[in-house]
Amino acid sequence: MTKISLFDTRIWKLCCSLKLAIVLASAATLLAVGGSVLMPFNSQLFGSLDSMPLGLWLKQVATRQLTLTWWIPVGGILVTLLAVNSLCCFIDWLRVIKSRWRKGGEYLIHLGFVLILVAFWWGSQAGIRSENNTLLVGQSIPLSKLGVRLTLEAFEPVLAPSGRPMEMLTTLALYRGEELVKRVQTRSNEPLLWEGLVVIPTSYGQTLRGGSPIPYSILTINYDPGARLAFAGSLAMGCGVLLTLVSFYRKRAHGDRPEIV
Repeated sequence: MTKISLFDTRIWKLCCSLKLAIVLASAATLLAVGGSVLMPFNSQLFGSLDSMPLGLWLKQVATRQLTLTWWIPVGGILVTLLAVNSLCCFIDWLRVIKSRWRKGGEYLIHLGFVLILVAFWWGSQAGIRSENNTLLVGQSIPLSKLGVRLTLEAFEPVLAPSGRPMEMLTTLALYRGEELVKRVQTRSNEPLLWEGLVVIPTSYGQTLRGGSPIPYSILTINYDPGARLAFAGSLAMGCGVLLTLVSFYRKRAHGDRPEIV
């Protein structure tokens, strides 16, 4: 009895099917468009989407109103299945790369899409999104996921003669135990950057201590562990688009016009 290879089975051919990709992409797009119509009318429910990782939002917020939020996890499943389809197509291409190397641009786009989606899911589960963190000089915030603590070492608001804030000179430091990992003076458009961590001074305020006003800094803290992977995926997709365009117009120049299907 002849042993059938996995790559010759109906299941594998279905996983690599262009028709399946079209159905999944269309369904995910229609679901996202339809679901997004609900957002303006339910701002209290969806307003926190940008202030926390998606995985945390789904656990803490979406489960309370599944009748209004069900389309988000379902859309995520459809996009994940589309990524599996793209990955199967890429693997199938690797098997016959010697005879189909000219299509390398198209499959780089496939690979880039998969990498970006993996990076997104990684960030949604292990990332940090935290707003309105107030720190006085000398105070710290532990960042347990990174094994460091964030300390505000100096803060000086720069005011215009009219009293309007012009700049916020903020000295931030990261410590692992007693070891200094990084120290930087941040400004409004120059955040602290380290290993996928982004700390942005967004505003400031004042509090009274001993009858004297003391300024404090208000920080936004974001951490995306999949940022580098997403960048690699973007490069792969960009290179794939360029290679596809070069290949297309090269064929046209030689009279071999590829069919657009």
